[in-house]
Amino acid sequence: MSKAVQEQVDQLFEAVKDKESLEDIKPYCERFNEWINTNTNYSVKSLGTVLSRAGFYKKFKSLPLEQGKNAASVPKHDAIGNVTGNELKHYVLLLCGLDKKDWEERNETTRVSDRLMNPDGDGNTGIEINPDTYLQVTLNLLASVDPHELAVGLIACTGRRPHEILARGNFRAIAGEVYQVMFEGQGKKRGEKPVFKISTLYPASYVIERLEHLRKDASVAELLKQVNHEFPDDLAAQNKAIEDKRGNSLRRVVQEYFGGKNDKTPLLNFREGQEQNDCTALRAACACLVTERDCRGSVGAKMYFAACFLGHITPGAKISDSDLKHITTTLGYSDYYTTKPVGFPDAPEKEKLSNVRVSSSDLEAIRHLQEELQAPNQQSVISKLIESFNSRLDVAKQLQDAQQKLAQSEAQVKQLQESNNQLQQEKAAMETTAQQPQMVTLNSTDLESWLEKKIIEVVGKVTQGQAMPTAGYAYAVIAPAKVAPPKEEIDWEAKTDIEVWGSKAPLAALEKIRRSYQAIALYNDTVATGDSDRLAITNQALRELSGCNGLLVRDWIEQHKDEIISHNAKFGMENKKDPSNPASYANKGKDTDKILLLINEEFLSGEGFKAGRN
Repeated sequence: MSKAVQEQVDQLFEAVKDKESLEDIKPYCERFNEWINTNTNYSVKSLGTVLSRAGFYKKFKSLPLEQGKNAASVPKHDAIGNVTGNELKHYVLLLCGLDKKDWEERNETTRVSDRLMNPDGDGNTGIEINPDTYLQVTLNLLASVDPHELAVGLIACTGRRPHEILARGNFRAIAGEVYQVMFEGQGKKRGEKPVFKISTLYPASYVIERLEHLRKDASVAELLKQVNHEFPDDLAAQNKAIEDKRGNSLRRVVQEYFGGKNDKTPLLNFREGQEQNDCTALRAACACLVTERDCRGSVGAKMYFAACFLGHITPGAKISDSDLKHITTTLGYSDYYTTKPVGFPDAPEKEKLSNVRVSSSDLEAIRHLQEELQAPNQQSVISKLIESFNSRLDVAKQLQDAQQKLAQSEAQVKQLQESNNQLQQEKAAMETTAQQPQMVTLNSTDLESWLEKKIIEVVGKVTQGQAMPTAGYAYAVIAPAKVAPPKEEIDWEAKTDIEVWGSKAPLAALEKIRRSYQAIALYNDTVATGDSDRLAITNQALRELSGCNGLLVRDWIEQHKDEIISHNAKFGMENKKDPSNPASYANKGKDTDKILLLINEEFLSGEGFKAGRN
């Protein structure tokens, strides 16, 4: 919505900037007010901020004003409401936006006092930070290869604003100081270029190195190129555009590592009136920690230190007592506190570099790859080549393992076939034996007894007029029960993708999940570039790609937990809070449908990801 407001402000400015009468200007103002009232639902408190961000007041204050033509003289008031004189205001500022009463209502807020006096569960006011946990998470972010995570790590470590980290700010080392830098490039100082000393939570040399690494990232360079093109002569508009374009991605990182909307126990407890953390919360938290660590003294001294650190007061300048009113802004950042000491953590140790001798042609190839990969140095190119080689070794090992399993399966099938043939032969032999007459062996006494019995039976039947039987005696033979042949096992690993996905057999479902896992792993190892296009192996990803039941996928993941954790960790896609639980992994901020479609086409013959194909 803020973008739509920006467009309306720009259209209003272009329409009236050359108008020189109230009659000509007023209709445009009425249309603008009607649009605001019809298409937005901003409160009085937020409308002034939205218009200010869109450049509404700045644009019309920049025009040459002439009373009776494009401006009117209105009373000017001091802080307590006394009239101190008159000033010219453009008709648009008088007819649009907020009037004097609205401004007074907007400024009557209790947000800061609510934050400062908000009691916690133990009856203390404010929000407690655990410095050890905060520093560890910040270190993990500083070491990240992801530019969004690295930017958030620098914000958490230095307390600077996002656009200062991404574009404007510069850090210089100070001789003899390990945890302080000279900072230049502060935002919200129109016409001023202050340079002042700030504290850092990690050693200055490491912070400077990580900022240089971030600025070399291709996506950051492209962002700066974009905003320079959109607003070539307006630094404030460029800063706003940077925050607008990167704001969501940075907030997602903050919420993932420090606490989001649905977290019941966030690492950094939410501030009063907020349901999730943001970069402003990191500024406030960092200010709390460096003030506690570096400033010993009175409450007033600590407030002054924090105000200088946050840039609300410019250190080194001659500050009058009236300038101290800016400390009230610092109060809005002072709702955090800590009861534990804040230490001076070391930077992670660097791996020692060694010289490698290569031929001229190989060196030229490395330089070409450095340009293609947009790598910061030749060392990074070699690291990527080694990573790619190791990835291919993993693929080769997987193929070798698959071939061994296939050979074992073929041997099992052959053994089953031989067992089946043997059973068939035994069955045929039993049937042949059953059809032959049974031979009975009798001794002479038994034979005489048997003959006497039979003669009596025959004579009895003759005297009763019955016909004599013509058939001789035979014993009844009970045929053995038929033995059902064992079912033939199907080797699903040897089947094609079409055959596997075309079957609803239980073992076929497990093969679908296994192939989906291998497909995602091969994609991450061989196709993905690493520019936020890798896909973590999660229940949802395997479920959508294989088309199998989520409970079946869950059980499969539990059985193959180690392989999944190892693969996700290899690319930094594990859940940093709970890396041992693959069920907690998620693909946030990624176009998973697009990636799954690509994996399906490249590695599963287009048979998986039914929802995406539909």
